[in-house]
Amino acid sequence: MADVFLSYARATVAAAKRVAAGLQSAGFSVWFDEDLPTHRAYSDVIEEQLDTALAVLVLWSDAAVRSQWVRSEANRARESGRLVQARLDDTRLPMPFDQIQCADLRKWSDDQQALGWQRTLHSIGALANREAQCTDPASAQTAPRLINRRGVLMAAGAGTVVLGGVAAWQIHSRPQESGEAKLLLQKGLDALQSNDALDTADRGSSLQAIALLTDATKANPHSAMAWGGLAMAYAARKKSVPLSERAGLDSRARSAAKTALNLDAHEPRALGALLMLHPAHRNWLAAEHAARKTLQEHPPAPILLFILSDVLGHVGRWRDATEVSKKFDRKKFLIPGADRKVIINLWCSGDLQRADDALEIAVQHWPQHPQIWRIRLAYLMYSGRPSEALQILRNESERPPELTADFVKTVTATAESLASQRDRRSAIETNLAFLKTDPSKPHQIAQACAALGGKDEAIKILRGYYFAEGEWAAVAPPGGDQDRITSPLFQPPMASLWNDRTFTQLIEEIGLNAYWRRSGTKPDYQRRA
Repeated sequence: MADVFLSYARATVAAAKRVAAGLQSAGFSVWFDEDLPTHRAYSDVIEEQLDTALAVLVLWSDAAVRSQWVRSEANRARESGRLVQARLDDTRLPMPFDQIQCADLRKWSDDQQALGWQRTLHSIGALANREAQCTDPASAQTAPRLINRRGVLMAAGAGTVVLGGVAAWQIHSRPQESGEAKLLLQKGLDALQSNDALDTADRGSSLQAIALLTDATKANPHSAMAWGGLAMAYAARKKSVPLSERAGLDSRARSAAKTALNLDAHEPRALGALLMLHPAHRNWLAAEHAARKTLQEHPPAPILLFILSDVLGHVGRWRDATEVSKKFDRKKFLIPGADRKVIINLWCSGDLQRADDALEIAVQHWPQHPQIWRIRLAYLMYSGRPSEALQILRNESERPPELTADFVKTVTATAESLASQRDRRSAIETNLAFLKTDPSKPHQIAQACAALGGKDEAIKILRGYYFAEGEWAAVAPPGGDQDRITSPLFQPPMASLWNDRTFTQLIEEIGLNAYWRRSGTKPDYQRRA
């Protein structure tokens, strides 16, 4: 067990080595990673060092702020009361770490008497329950063993580990389970939860989750949780791959789910995976009944509530969806996708005060998570606060690095127009130009057009998406009804369409009126009318 676990971005490895040597010369044992080839060795070391270190020293830098790994390690240390922070440059610390004392090592270079260094040693000494020794760093022992954290990750998803939801999937393993098996499972579930299973924008983390959870099932073939997580990873990935690959992922998801349920008939991820394999579009009533039946027969795990809430959103029943999402324990289960769902449900049901509160919590946890960042912008723009959205758009330091310049330009045009800083026709044209280059975001562009007064353009885009017709036929999803969703139709940006006869005709053709008649329900927008 090391006294100090050193968390840093690889770009600052030279500074990390100096800090490690300084800590060793002060009498503290240190662990930090750099270069060992196999993820098996990484698994053994990281479990011992990260979980048992007396203090976790995070070296913040521009690269560290952008590193999901550093954020995850910092959040785990914060939650367990072992966090010590030091800055290496002028970068603004992310929330909530900017509210915690941070030592200044910007000009430190092995000087034991520097104020920032002394504060760092004092904090670590308090956690380690002993004072630091003041010796020359040059006399320190050889630097600690170095481990390559990338060995445990597939290249496709190396930057997508969840920002802080460790508690959501916390593992309570059987005593006989190996440390390697426990860590592979934890890392696999972390990768899985960083990908919103019902929003496939982040493909990398599902691939990463499959790799890690496959290894977890090999390390412990009797872990229902590992098999259930693997089933869900396959089911999530099925949504984002070409049609030719879907049958294989479907069969693998079912096989993993079957194994999990043979081990534990209530394994929630396996149950959720089986529900996810059946597309809800045009099958809304069957999907709702299946989700409710599963919840009646099994404990109400977050993923099962999540799936039912999602189905209700697709048929415009936001108040009912909100009642389901109220059951999410957002203190115990820190999951970006669940927080995103809570925010959308509250916003669309008209409860803006609670939506404000939910958004504030989500931003504190994941200020740069792409899904949280995007829903924050949409909420602000379309709930009467476009100027606040513009402030966020213009702050490049807090922008998720995954976002393209064209995307930001398009959203900025919409926000400027809603804030009366730009002509609405110009903003609509900017949105349409973006859709021609990126046909994967038809709902975002249709919503912008509807909110900006471009009803005809919005309807044309929607008909292209749902029926592959007209000038926007190219925006139809490759999987047809397997991939189509309807919840964006009933979100506030579309409100200008709801009483339009072309919209009424659209939802009739989609089949939503038939669902409402058969279920004896109405969407919220019709109840308001």
